[in-house]
Formats: sequence, C-alpha cells, structure tokens
Amino acid sequence: MLINPLSSSVILQQMADALPTHSPGDTTSDLSSSHEALALFSHACMASLGFRLLGFDEDKLQEALCHELAPRLPANWNASFNTYAFVYAHQQSALRFVIRTDRMGGKAEIRGLGINDERIARVEVIIKDFISNAALPVRITITSDGVEDRSNLLQTLQNVFISRNRIEDLASLIKINIVQKLLPSLQKEGYEESADDRAVRDDADDAGRRPPRQPVIPDPLPQPAQPYPYNDPLNPPPRNPVPAGDFPPPGFEDPYDINRPAGMPLRQPARSPFGNIGADDLYPPGLGPHDPLRPGLGIGGGLPRPGGGQGMHPTFDDLFGGPGGENGEFDPQVPPGARYDPLGPGGLPRLGGRRPGGGSGPFGGGFGGFGGDII
Repeated sequence: MLINPLSSSVILQQMADALPTHSPGDTTSDLSSSHEALALFSHACMASLGFRLLGFDEDKLQEALCHELAPRLPANWNASFNTYAFVYAHQQSALRFVIRTDRMGGKAEIRGLGINDERIARVEVIIKDFISNAALPVRITITSDGVEDRSNLLQTLQNVFISRNRIEDLASLIKINIVQKLLPSLQKEGYEESADDRAVRDDADDAGRRPPRQPVIPDPLPQPAQPYPYNDPLNPPPRNPVPAGDFPPPGFEDPYDINRPAGMPLRQPARSPFGNIGADDLYPPGLGPHDPLRPGLGIGGGLPRPGGGQGMHPTFDDLFGGPGGENGEFDPQVPPGARYDPLGPGGLPRLGGRRPGGGSGPFGGGFGGFGGDII
C-alpha cells in the first residue's frame, strides 16, 4: 500500500526529525511561536516530496552542512524573526527553489519561487485556523543524563495543530498553490496532483502554444457619414416587421428631406392658389429662373414667357404687354398687365406705337398725356 507523502503522520514525523539536536546546556525552546511552527510545517512538506535543503539564503548556501545534518536542521534555521526562508533543490529539476514564510498580523503568507524562473506562487493562511497557541512553546524533553527524549515528540507536535484533518488541509494548500506550480508533474510514490490544478495547467499550456493576439489599433480617421435611414442593398428589411397596431404613431415632418430615399428628387413646393407672385425675385435681377447663357429674347433671360414675369419688380411685358381689353379692344384706362407708367401723369406719350390688341390712338393708347398714372 502506497503512503501519501503529505499525510498527517508523515508530516509530523518529518517535523520531529527536522528539529535540531540541542547542544549541552542549551535551554531554548524548539518551537516558540505559531508562525515558527508553520515554517517548520512547510519545510516538512517539501522534505517529504524529495526536496533537498541547501541553506537559508540563496546568496549564502550551506549545502555541505545541511547534507551532513540531514534530516536535522541546522541550529540557525530560526535565527530570523517572523521571516523564515529555505532554499531547495530537486533531482527532477535543474532549478533552485526558495520557500519563504512571512507573518502578517493574524495571517501568514507562504511564497515559492523558482530561481531564474521568476514565477512566484503564494498562499495565505489564517494561523489560528490551523495552529493552537495553547500547545506552544515546544521543548524536547532532556533526561537527567542530559540526553534528549523524543519518544513523545510526535504527540506534542500533533497537539500544536487543531486536528489531523487540519494538518492534511494545510498540506493540501501547500501542494496545490506552491508545489504544483513550482514543479508540475512531480513524480513521487503515493503523490498525486490535484485534478483541478492539472486542468488549469493544461489550459495554461494550450494558451502558451497559441500565437499571441494582435493588438487592435483604432482607426484614426472618422467613419464617413451615412444618410439615415441607410438603404443598404445587402441588408434587406426584416421579413416579418412588427405590426403597427390599432393606433400607429403619427408621422413627423421632414423639412430637410433626411428620410428621403436615395435617387428620389427633392419635393416640389406646393402650388399656391395665388399663383407664383414674387417667385422670380429669388433670382438675380434680370436673370429669372432660366439659364443666362441660353440665348433668349426676354429681358429676364431665356425664352420669353407669355403673360409676363412672376416678380414684384415690373418688366416691359408687365407694363405694356397683354392681350388687350374686352372683346380684343385696347382699354387705355386699364392696359392688360400694366402696373404703373414710369413717366407719370402729363408725361410724354408711351413708346411702342400700337400694341397688340390695343386701340387706334397715335400714341399707342391713352387720352393724351393722361394714360401714364398708376393703374
């Protein structure tokens, strides 16, 4: 039957074997605080998985001394306060590993680092959830002959923890968050990786094989303006539009033809019942709505239009044109189409002689000089 290297019994034995031997006359404690017991626990987990201790400072290794004393720890393993570091090597990796335990208030952080790998694994634990301060400090019994008595050390160390289940829970946290991230696929009899962690590592390996995603660079130029609504021939309207219901919304005015479909001419203004009086005043004087470059006979440009212009400013046809009076006779008092006589009352006879449809007067109509007032 294979024994789990991270079982409570194996870890407690590793902790008992790691406590250094007292020199004669040494009366100090072996474990004086809860975070010191936690640091010894993390070392026991690493030693159970085949990690070989090289020292306590990556810049000042004590590999020969640690190898000579193994499985005991050197006496200076807990010389620092609230911070405990261990440097390891493993036969299944060319890297060196640093495991550091730091106290932060009521919590402790266990960090692991593969030197030259720069990947830090860490886990935080609440100390009181695992360690019982009532069982501290721990002191190895010394007989009257000055010999250490370690016969009851396993039970003493077990009393330091809340329970055996808590020991295995803490070992599982270190395995999942530290060991499996620093040395994945570690081979050890009775050791099995967590299924969840294997799935996470496989996903990370797959992500590492995929080519990196190209960054999306935003377009510095603004998008061209589109008419609204935009009639896209590649995007036909939905086949089943939502029915309008019994009370469809009212239509809205569109004075600027925003919703006019492409290709449809602009809407023509409604014809007024009063005609287009003053329509030609929208154009430059003398040009009218016709092309000025087209030859024409009228003053307003273009071909002459019957009936005169449509502006408020009178033209030649407005003054003297028109079909004549009643029954085709020229009425000198009301010449058809005339608005005013530019010469006024008593002026010279109007030019032009006999107008179409006019009378037989020698001056083209009117009673002497009285045909020039405003009509």
